Amino acid sequence: MEKNEIRPSSVKLVFLGDSSVGKTCLCNSILHIEFTQDVLSTIGTEKIETKFILHNGQDIKLILWDTAGQERFRSVALSPVKTCHGIVFVFELTSRTSFENVNIWLDSVKDIYTGQKMVLFGNKSDIEKSQWEVTREEAEAYAKKMNLKYFETSAKTRKGVDEGISYIVNESYPIAVERIKNQNIQLKTDEDEYMTVRGCFGKKKKIKKKKK
Repeated sequence: MEKNEIRPSSVKLVFLGDSSVGKTCLCNSILHIEFTQDVLSTIGTEKIETKFILHNGQDIKLILWDTAGQERFRSVALSPVKTCHGIVFVFELTSRTSFENVNIWLDSVKDIYTGQKMVLFGNKSDIEKSQWEVTREEAEAYAKKMNLKYFETSAKTRKGVDEGISYIVNESYPIAVERIKNQNIQLKTDEDEYMTVRGCFGKKKKIKKKKK
């Protein structure tokens, strides 16, 4: 590793999509928690942490934000988006409505998008295909149109989960690197322009340096 190489310690992902599409079960699958149908709907957001090994062999902390899908919790669900590095949009293959509503979720992040990597998961692929309301070809065509990578996943069997998560985490890592670089540049700028002094009662405060 080069002396000045920047190596972020974590990557943050947020899962967005309608209620009951399987976001919580997908998070549990990533944590290798045994699948169960009896999962309560998420209210607001829930932060989950685990370890992850990147393609380059680096160990990082993977932070997952599981979010509510109900419309009344939409603003709360979107709160982690701005600081995350990757976004996983999830729909249910047996629910055409959840697929069509991906447009709404994409539109919701438009004003808070800061360069995050984005993917699309078509979940519950373990269910018999005769019950699917969205075909692979249709989902892939939509994903291509919206510049998203598409994965068919099953939180129950874990099919496609490891592949999809590996892709989004490794693609999101450079974004984490870039953000730390920008933070360091800003800190250096602050150091050049300001100095810390002690004011009344010993409290520290920053004042702008006088130009020479």
